[in-house]
Amino acid sequence: MNTSAILKLYREHKALLLILAGGVIFRLWQINWGLPELFEEATPLTISWKFWNWGKSGFDFNPHFFNYPALTFYIHFLAQAVYYLFGNLIGIYPGLSSFGTSPVPLIITARFVDMLFDILTIMVVYRIGCEVWDKKTGIIAAVLLAVNPLHIYLAHQIQVDTILTFFCAVSVLHIIRVYKDGRTKSYLLAGLFIALAAASKYTGAFLLVPFFGAHLLRSGTLRASLNTLNHPPLYTSVLLGVFVFFLMNPFILLNPAEFQQDFSYEQAHIAAGHLGVVASKSTFDFYFFNILPGALGAAGIILALGAMAYSIYKRIKGEITLALFPILYLIIISTWEMRADRYILPIIPVFVLFTAAGIIHATKFLFKRIRKSGESQNAVREMSIGFIIITFLAAIQPAYGSLKYLKLLGLPDTRSITKNWILKNIPPHSTLVSGPYGVEFPDSLYRIIRIPFIAVQSELAAPFYDTRWYVDADLLIASSFDRDRYAMEPERYREFLPYYDSLNQRWKIVFESTPTEGQGGPSLFLYSPPDSVRRKIFDLSLFERLDGNPESTRISNFLKDINSLVIDKNQLEKSEQILKLLLMNENTNLKIRNQLARVLYDQGKYTAALVQLQNSVQMDKNQPEVFALAGKALMKTDHPGEAEAALSTAVNLDSRNESGYEGLIELYTRTGNDQKLLDVLKRYYATLYPQSQESRNIRNRIDSLQSFLKK
Repeated sequence: MNTSAILKLYREHKALLLILAGGVIFRLWQINWGLPELFEEATPLTISWKFWNWGKSGFDFNPHFFNYPALTFYIHFLAQAVYYLFGNLIGIYPGLSSFGTSPVPLIITARFVDMLFDILTIMVVYRIGCEVWDKKTGIIAAVLLAVNPLHIYLAHQIQVDTILTFFCAVSVLHIIRVYKDGRTKSYLLAGLFIALAAASKYTGAFLLVPFFGAHLLRSGTLRASLNTLNHPPLYTSVLLGVFVFFLMNPFILLNPAEFQQDFSYEQAHIAAGHLGVVASKSTFDFYFFNILPGALGAAGIILALGAMAYSIYKRIKGEITLALFPILYLIIISTWEMRADRYILPIIPVFVLFTAAGIIHATKFLFKRIRKSGESQNAVREMSIGFIIITFLAAIQPAYGSLKYLKLLGLPDTRSITKNWILKNIPPHSTLVSGPYGVEFPDSLYRIIRIPFIAVQSELAAPFYDTRWYVDADLLIASSFDRDRYAMEPERYREFLPYYDSLNQRWKIVFESTPTEGQGGPSLFLYSPPDSVRRKIFDLSLFERLDGNPESTRISNFLKDINSLVIDKNQLEKSEQILKLLLMNENTNLKIRNQLARVLYDQGKYTAALVQLQNSVQMDKNQPEVFALAGKALMKTDHPGEAEAALSTAVNLDSRNESGYEGLIELYTRTGNDQKLLDVLKRYYATLYPQSQESRNIRNRIDSLQSFLKK
């Protein structure tokens, strides 16, 4: 392409380029690129990062996660690969081992991916506006989308919805072309991009209905429309779409059981809703009266609905084809119990297009009124003023919302503030208990006990919301994220609310971070347990609340976490309670049984410990540590012969079993059997590192004992 062609292209699309530049500025403004933190789920980033198969050879492109399709994960992986190759080229990353040591570049890369797809969506909207109406409509729509607050907000989140919205917009463009020209190319491209939309998120498949609608609208009558359903490009494009969908998601076919489990969970999620979703409120009301006004503005909604109504009234089939997608999509998601602002993102571009068309219609209507009134001398000037006023009214509310959001985006998130306080005031290796969406730390820095959070059927999490579980922790992090959601339905969640009352009334609050208006993050409260709430054993009612709960795996993992906590704090009686309960449900779990034996031994309950160790050996005789502990317990119960046999078995099974040698040394020292003591000391010495302190100690004992025996 020569210079003159480039200049011509620039002149033709100068307005669009300026709009895109403005869109980029809006999406980059106030973003902390230096030390960004993740406060959202960031599923595409976390799943794609696992594709590198760290610590193993090759890549593993099986997401092992089918709540969403995999295309967005692969796109983010590709962005990571490009970033790595560039870093490798300029020497930042000499090899893969140095890649990703800091999450900051990966977060920035992921956010650039979403910003890029959002900017591309603006371009597609401009193109649709030009083809359905004219260039002016396309420009207005592009401006409105560039300043749209919901698009800007979600472009800062690492979610699947921004990429989905781009593919939906491109699909709608080709669906319009199916209606307008009916070429095979239009059918195939529509099928391709519908598949890519569905491969980004399953809801992209909803585009099939407007696709068929566009095909049927090409005919003049219903009978003629039905007769065209055997049109070869129609079913060829559908087959192409199915092929492309599974090409992008091969592991749906390769791992059908995992897919069925995750997809069924999403179905239940949609049907049952999410914690914080109040069933008494209509989902349609939520979108139409809560989300759309903020995203489009009141004037924008009125203009969009007016333009849609005008299209239907005038039977303008091209515009009706465009309206099919948002109308159908809104109807479908309004039947769901689950709701979220990002769910509505794919239809915002089409609403924006109709808002732009509404501005043009309103301006023309105003111009006609002026001409009819006979005051046509300044009609053009007045029409221009009217156009500016109407456009201003349509854009001002969303633009203000975007500016307000971006201004507040520069404020520190409450989670960052709380995290900094903890790092400054809580010693490393302390035990922190955290509810959902609290503050994240590396496990190497603190021991983290996470209170289980169940988004769907949240009542099942009630047994975990009891402060008595956590009185041995050093710090507990509570959040308004879950507290306020439970408080919205006090009758339904009456078992949860006493937990927060107990924290406020009986625990000591050491720090609080509450957001100012618009500041990011929930209210966070840090509590420490006073001595008055500590007990030597758990109240049995805690365990009774677990009975009959179907979340057996979650309960087991929770109890194991609590057991680690109480052992770390030397609360052995509590550990005994937990381990006995776990063993009732996991009778063949040798790790739990052996841990219980150790806890019993450390409490001086040697006979009870021997019972557990005997049962463990019956299940697996190749356990040197079990024999060593049994030998020590037998010594404590004054059974030296049996103790010797058990300890000897331990060192025979494992010639480096330190505990077994220590037991035998203690036994022979106690019984005065110097020759056997010398033999075991020599055997133990042979297993030790020659320069170690233990080796020198054992050498001295051997020399001393040999000297004694020679006398």
